[in-house]
Amino acid sequence: MTVLRRPLLRRPLRAAALMFMFAGTCLAGHASAQPPGGPPIDPRAMSGIPRADPQTEPGTITVRALLGSFSQPAVGVTVELELKSQDGSKTETRTAVAGADGRASFADLSAFNGGTAVARAELDGERQSSQPITVTPAQGYRVLLVKGAGSASAAPQAPGAGPATAPSAPPAQPDVPLPGVAFVNPGTPKGTLLVGTLDLRGGTPLEGVKVRLVLTAPDGKSETREAVSDARGTARFPGLDELAADIALVAEADLSSGTERSQPFSLAGKDVGMAVVLAVIGQRAPQKRQMMGPRALPTILPGTVRVTVVGPDDQPINGIPVAIVKQDTTGFSKRYEDATGEDGVARIGDIPVGNEGLFHVEASYAGAPWKSSFFTLDERMGVAVEMRVYPITTDLTRVRSAVQFGVESMENDLARVDHLFQVFVDGDAAYWPGKPYKLNAADGATGLVVRDRADQVLEHDAEAPFTTITGPLPPGELIDLSTAYLLEHDGTAEIRWAAPFPIVDGRAVVVDGLKLAKGAKKPPVRPPHENGESRVDLDVYEIGAMPQGQAYDLVVDGLVTRPRTYKWLGLGFGLFVAFACGLAFALRPRASLRDRLLARKASLLRKLEAASLDRREPIVAALDQVYCQLDALDSRPRHADPGAAWQDKA
Repeated sequence: MTVLRRPLLRRPLRAAALMFMFAGTCLAGHASAQPPGGPPIDPRAMSGIPRADPQTEPGTITVRALLGSFSQPAVGVTVELELKSQDGSKTETRTAVAGADGRASFADLSAFNGGTAVARAELDGERQSSQPITVTPAQGYRVLLVKGAGSASAAPQAPGAGPATAPSAPPAQPDVPLPGVAFVNPGTPKGTLLVGTLDLRGGTPLEGVKVRLVLTAPDGKSETREAVSDARGTARFPGLDELAADIALVAEADLSSGTERSQPFSLAGKDVGMAVVLAVIGQRAPQKRQMMGPRALPTILPGTVRVTVVGPDDQPINGIPVAIVKQDTTGFSKRYEDATGEDGVARIGDIPVGNEGLFHVEASYAGAPWKSSFFTLDERMGVAVEMRVYPITTDLTRVRSAVQFGVESMENDLARVDHLFQVFVDGDAAYWPGKPYKLNAADGATGLVVRDRADQVLEHDAEAPFTTITGPLPPGELIDLSTAYLLEHDGTAEIRWAAPFPIVDGRAVVVDGLKLAKGAKKPPVRPPHENGESRVDLDVYEIGAMPQGQAYDLVVDGLVTRPRTYKWLGLGFGLFVAFACGLAFALRPRASLRDRLLARKASLLRKLEAASLDRREPIVAALDQVYCQLDALDSRPRHADPGAAWQDKA
């Protein structure tokens, strides 16, 4: 299951996550079905589309120029950034030279806050431009400019249709499917189009919607086909592979928000089917400011941490207890405490700066613990930390999740399970049941580790077969709780795992040669092989949704086992060695009683010679006993000489 961390541009986070859920459950779509190791994204599909990036400094725009692929950075190319103020009265063009990775950054754009920027670059004689980028001090943006974009991937347009604002059906897509933008859908038969109808305001599919598919020829003649969405909000249009390559398709439906239409697209040249989403989005929520991770700033004194706490509406919160916690390598921790002021900021200073130890910030709000990621203190500057807190809910119906089990053989009759698990909380409140709670691994799991991709709310202690969620699950974003562990097997591995939250989408991915013998809802799907890409030898099984508390019961066959001959040979050799050692011990030569008494006497005589007068008495008593035993042993009757007895009688 692909991790989807970044928010969708110009759309609420909640809508983006719901689109992800739709792609996973209704369409078996591109975003969630692509298994680990699948074909990489073609950067040409993302060329010119700006992306909000929390890792980019707010107010900064980073442009990456490529000569066709990520392995071909356009080093030394001059990148232009055309800036325009909000009222259009002020314009400026800035330039920067792309570095070794093809990136050029533009900062200090405060004079154009609220305005727009367009990035341009000349790539081997080909002019590439970006869509307009909003200039804001609250958000950083990244954009790709790729040679070859817009030439091969653009779909034909219907007559009279305006220019498309994004590629209509590129080989690969960004994070989640955009409403109205068709995308390639692995697992759908070639020539089949799936149209999803969703109400993103409530996160529900729309059943019984009449969906129209308009087919337009270059001469303007059109044909309309109709289908009705099912209980999963999906309308199916099969048999489109017979259409001519120059036929443009547009999907439309009458929803509560009005008539929703897709951008024109084509199925020509696609080895698998496609999908498109028509959605009721509703009123757009204001975009939240992205929280920056802990970062050192020269404007803050060394040994000082500035903590800013805001609520869901970006407004500062007064009176929040805040603690800077230092943990050293020995496990010892120390706290430096304060509270936020009216500006939502707490400044904690005089913290000893050293090379050892990690720091993090803890805050208490709405009865829940909130924690930042770890950071270190610099001897030359202080650190700024931003935290967003939310109200708390214990309503489990607001929590939805998706899971994928990836299984492969290991040595010593062990199977590795990559347990990918993502959670989404709907609404405006974070989920927190009031105390930390455990997430168990599959029954019989050993060697559990937390994946690097997992969020910081997930912790794991030593060899425990479970992880612990130690903080609230914030709303409106995908939270990754992925782990990996080992299971013993005899050629067949059993995976039994109870769902801690309601699961809306479940999958199992096995490598070539393995088979999911139990638990699959449908036959396996193998991701398509793209020309020029490495072969993908993975089978993807749909294992379906699962209510909270119930368990998946999966069986994987075909795992490699150790040869039994070597096992029995080793066991037999071990038993032989044990028997030989026991026999040797039983038959070992033993000293006679007289030899042992003589050795005892010699030892006591040596002690007597070395002992002082006041310590000789117990040694003499022991010697006396030894002499008595020797006398008794020597005075035992011996066998008579029969010859002598006969002589006396004669």
